[in-house]
Amino acid sequence: MDLGLSNKVAVVLAGSAGIGRGIATVLADEGCRVAICARDQKRLEETAEYIRQRSGRDLVACTTDVSDADSLNGFFDQVFERFGRVDILINNTGGPPVGACLDLSDVDYEAAFNLVLMSKIRACRRVVPSMREHGWGRIINIESTCVKSALENMVLSNVFRSASAAFAKTLSMEHARQGVRVHTLLSGPFMTNRVNELGESAARNKGISFEAWRAEAEAGTALGRFGDPLEYGALVAFLASDRAAYMNGTCLAIDGGALRTIS
Repeated sequence: MDLGLSNKVAVVLAGSAGIGRGIATVLADEGCRVAICARDQKRLEETAEYIRQRSGRDLVACTTDVSDADSLNGFFDQVFERFGRVDILINNTGGPPVGACLDLSDVDYEAAFNLVLMSKIRACRRVVPSMREHGWGRIINIESTCVKSALENMVLSNVFRSASAAFAKTLSMEHARQGVRVHTLLSGPFMTNRVNELGESAARNKGISFEAWRAEAEAGTALGRFGDPLEYGALVAFLASDRAAYMNGTCLAIDGGALRTIS
């Protein structure tokens, strides 16, 4: 199926590893002109080179802290200087630290607020005017199943990812008639460094090995396995295309069936 994404300009925040890398890879495979950013310069450069070799397309790769307004704006300045517009925005971030509600400090909450929520709001401020001007745009927020079912010892994700989903829904209502579509994806367990990090923490709390935790976690999905980030990228590419033009403001789980809520 030709998704019609050739030469669309796609920005993927936190695109150097895990789900972000999977999304950037698939969008480049579909013919998008891609810009990625991340904090780890070495890993960012490695991912950029991998995508160039795989897709045959050039891309922008900038070392960026998405939780910092100046750093994020500097990244978008480079994207607009290079491409002149943004058609597709993938709002992705690393996850905030684990912790219980009353054990975390004001600094922890404020850092998570800037990382998980404000990074997406600031990014949308930069790209929506361009999308409205061209009458076409796609914004996809990468969140977690914790939006539908709160996760233990992860209050920062529970709070700010839910807020981000509410922001995305509101944004989708405000700009739909200008050709802008906004979606939220609820991530389940994928083969990423973040899942490994959370798994190590959960295993310690349970007094079991990481391998035992992983076997238990994989068994908890209907498919009995963790996801591949390229599978994630395939869904994002579909939602970014005109094949999904009648979809807007959706909140979809991509989790191997781990989420057990009905709606």
